[in-house]
Amino acid sequence: MTPTVKRSHQGCARCKRRRQKCDERKPTCGRCSSAEVACEYKITLKWNGRVPREEKPSYHEESLVWRLDSHDSNNKLSKSEPVSHWTRGFNFFSLARSALHLQQPSSVLTSTSRLLLHHFITETSKISSSPHIRDQICQAILPMSHQSESLLYATMALSALHRCTMLNEPPTRFIPESLVADLIICSMRCLRRDLETPGYPVQPLLHTIRTLCHCEIFSGQANSFWRVHVNGAGAMFTEIVSRSDLDESENSFWLWSRWFRSIRALSAVTDIGNLSGTASRDLTTQDVDRSYFFDTYTGYSSDLNIVLMEIGSLLHLKGLSDVRIASVETRNTIEQKAEELKRSILYMIRRDTELGLKFPDQALITPETTFQFQACNTAYQYSGLIYLYRRVQGLPTSSNEVQGCVREILNAVSSILPVTTLSPWILLTTPIYTAGCEAMAQDRNLVKEILQDLYHALHIRNIMRALGLLEKRWEALDCSESLSLDPLERPKGNISDAADNSDWLDFIPY
Repeated sequence: MTPTVKRSHQGCARCKRRRQKCDERKPTCGRCSSAEVACEYKITLKWNGRVPREEKPSYHEESLVWRLDSHDSNNKLSKSEPVSHWTRGFNFFSLARSALHLQQPSSVLTSTSRLLLHHFITETSKISSSPHIRDQICQAILPMSHQSESLLYATMALSALHRCTMLNEPPTRFIPESLVADLIICSMRCLRRDLETPGYPVQPLLHTIRTLCHCEIFSGQANSFWRVHVNGAGAMFTEIVSRSDLDESENSFWLWSRWFRSIRALSAVTDIGNLSGTASRDLTTQDVDRSYFFDTYTGYSSDLNIVLMEIGSLLHLKGLSDVRIASVETRNTIEQKAEELKRSILYMIRRDTELGLKFPDQALITPETTFQFQACNTAYQYSGLIYLYRRVQGLPTSSNEVQGCVREILNAVSSILPVTTLSPWILLTTPIYTAGCEAMAQDRNLVKEILQDLYHALHIRNIMRALGLLEKRWEALDCSESLSLDPLERPKGNISDAADNSDWLDFIPY
């Protein structure tokens, strides 16, 4: 007897087009297998509460060519301007044609578009932890941007944001320029269209999401738009991780997966967290130590992501128990897991100090860079301890445990001064901000000086947003009689004012 096929909600493209029930088998459903035809499943995601659909070119897309052309008379890139030594002899278009089987974007690149791509290669790409990571980004991802409109617009938006920041004074208001905003809007519209295109290559979609997320975070707006992209990336990751045709060792997917695992873990320990659907599990030293390696993209050992996710789960559980009357069992569970996580972090610190960092086999790291990565790794590990001590266990800022972590972080980052691009410095906003939330006396001055140096080297607006939030926090603490405030407590206020008002922020120090 043929088994009953229930109503299909996630059927393949062919069965949906023919309005037939699909058994949803992967990689090939029963009907397509019987018909001996290719079986394809669309990636259908709810993006910010809506299912993407194919749309006609919008006013933003039609007017963007005019906007780019209007900037051409002001740009400084001429045909005779030499490119950097790094790009000499590298043919992006020929590599792009061999990398992906996609059509070229229909619109011809204007001179401003070429200027923005040139700026990305020579300047924006320096926001990388090492020359090796930069090479991977430019050689693996840039060719895709010449054949994927959504990624092209996103790349130009990030480049335009960085270039505008370099040319202007440090920001006091965190509102993107109109050109940056229009490029982001066009990228989003193209992304929605591409998501609904059957058989569209996955890699450009992944890196478009990553680049758009960086645009939102680096802008310093501190609203929830960056989290929309993280949630969308999570939905896509779940959708594609089981695909048999996905090569996880391929450079561009490696970059994206390292970014996604890191941003998911770091967002778990922000105020909002977004771990309501994540079940907590027991964690042991063996779990932490299994198959770990030092991640040169994120700047810390890969198993710290596990601990940060678990801390996020505890913060969510603690938040629920604050609203309701917490049972003795719940409090004991939180305390027990917090102690386990503390032991895990202390073990990682001891392991990485005594045995050294465990780099991937293919990584070629100089002794100087190894020392910088070691300092970066230490700073992140002690940041994890601060999250535990302050936000889970509720220790006061003035406690020896918390202040000891602050000193360890500041000593680590001070040991690798001065600030430079193409180094682990580009990863240190998170631990510096975390230490700054608990810093006292002269340590605050040191945090301020380091963040200012970091901004002038990297030209990332989110760094100035972090400094502004710290100064407001220090002022509030100085006016209070107690230092028992939650270091990352989200103030109350109106979400509509998030773009330029710190009364309500979904901030991630990144």
